[in-house]
Amino acid sequence: MAEKTEFTVRGKEGRTASEELTERRESRAFRRNFCLIYLAGVFAATSMGKMTPISLALREDLSLSLTQVALLTSLVTAVAAALGLFISYLVRPLPPRRMLVAGLVVMGLAGLFCARADSFGALLGGRLVEGVGYVVVVIVAPVLLFALGDGRRLTGALAIWGTFMPVGLALGSFAGGVMSAWLDWRGWLTAAAAGTLVVAAATTRLTSVRAQSTASAGQQGRQDRAARVRRLARPATMGAGFATISGSIVACVTLYPTYLHEEFGVSTESAGTLTGIVSLAGVGGGFLASWLLVRGAGVKYLFLVTLLMPGGAFAAFAGAGGLGVSVASAFVIALANELVVATVFAAIPVAVRTTADLGAANGLVAQFGSIGALATPPLVGLTVTAVDGWWAVGPCLLCVCVLGLVLLQIAVRQPADAGVTETVVA
Repeated sequence: MAEKTEFTVRGKEGRTASEELTERRESRAFRRNFCLIYLAGVFAATSMGKMTPISLALREDLSLSLTQVALLTSLVTAVAAALGLFISYLVRPLPPRRMLVAGLVVMGLAGLFCARADSFGALLGGRLVEGVGYVVVVIVAPVLLFALGDGRRLTGALAIWGTFMPVGLALGSFAGGVMSAWLDWRGWLTAAAAGTLVVAAATTRLTSVRAQSTASAGQQGRQDRAARVRRLARPATMGAGFATISGSIVACVTLYPTYLHEEFGVSTESAGTLTGIVSLAGVGGGFLASWLLVRGAGVKYLFLVTLLMPGGAFAAFAGAGGLGVSVASAFVIALANELVVATVFAAIPVAVRTTADLGAANGLVAQFGSIGALATPPLVGLTVTAVDGWWAVGPCLLCVCVLGLVLLQIAVRQPADAGVTETVVA
């Protein structure tokens, strides 16, 4: 009988057809899960910007003061600044997929409540609850991203994740302006809340996501407080560095419309629109960071781009060279900021030694970033007022960004064997 010969079909790099098919399926699952998690982050971030375009309508309909409207607008950021680390420990033992859905549901229901509110107190309570939901989402979403896999594909995904904030802010601001003019402010808040609930329903379809080992988490939970503090020293350092970056861009975005109006005579509406365009264009920096990291660029070198922010601020707020030079320099600030922000999120695994600390690390980054966003703009504004000159923005940002660069470099300097471990299939 003739000898039976078996042939195995192999593709590129010696892989079998079955192996290539498996890899394609895993790649599709990775992209699908990443898109769902990214969408959750974007819709969560809309809560940061959705109140701005309806602030005037709120004042007129509910007889609110300017201070009350400002508090409603910034309350989500304030909650993140106050409760980031605390909430990270509360959600740590809970399933991250369920917590992501729960956070979005809380935000959606709170948004619906705000849409029907008739007083400042009711709006304040609704925004407070919405802020808690936001913190839960931004803490557990990166944990789910870490659990999708490893390697450069994950590094690139984490960098893209770092763009969720400006994209969400832009969506909240621009969509809010358009839809509130069509539906009124209650209709806009209802539509935004409904969109968040739809995304919550979509995230229940997350598949093949690994979670941290509960045994590991329990073991580390029994360690003494001193050991826990040492374990979180690097994430805390990274969070402090991130605070300077977040504070710098928020200061620029906050002050820039006024500067354009006073220095170049740009109308208030046009100055705000131009600043929004500059901020949204900065998202390209995050995608550039992803592209560079996937191709092997080191995070410590990408962090050096931080120094472009004060360089751009010197030119943008110098009052020399005309409007074109100022706007071009503002673009440099926005692009550099988003590149560094994306790199920070991609570098979080470098700063932790176990998945049990990922939630706490995300909480620290969110909390410090929100503190920086709240504290830096008024400090820079006071300096500009004290010296009676916009030129002071550049030196202020130089001091802040140099400090941030040092902290970020310290955060990613650690032994080569350190890394994220102890993941299991959920």
